[in-house]
Amino acid sequence: MKTRFRKRAGMGAAALLMTVGTAVASAPPASADVSDCPREYVCVWDNDVAWGAPRWKSTGNLYNLYSEHGMVIVNNGVHFPGADHIRFNVTTGGQNYQGCLHYPNDPNRDSFIGAVTLNSAVWGPEC
Repeated sequence: MKTRFRKRAGMGAAALLMTVGTAVASAPPASADVSDCPREYVCVWDNDVAWGAPRWKSTGNLYNLYSEHGMVIVNNGVHFPGADHIRFNVTTGGQNYQGCLHYPNDPNRDSFIGAVTLNSAVWGPEC
């Protein structure tokens, strides 16, 4: 009787470890790797962790972009007085948000969870 219980308990523990191991292995990275966002660009991912390549990227302004899976906006611009910051306007959860992103070495990214519309991302002067 004890042998059967130990055998079942061991099999249950092994199954649990395999399930947990699979979940951890398939999880997306916790932080963004923005190496796919070239210098001088604003890049936008259609997920909330900047996983994979950006869906949209531009050296100009961006308008009316929609994602059901969250969004990450990154300013990978360079110092250019009067036009090196990104002013953005998004709508998510029925609320409108505005922000400003500096170029690298200062805060240059923001992220949003859930369905989100990037109404605009416009290059401009210092925030």
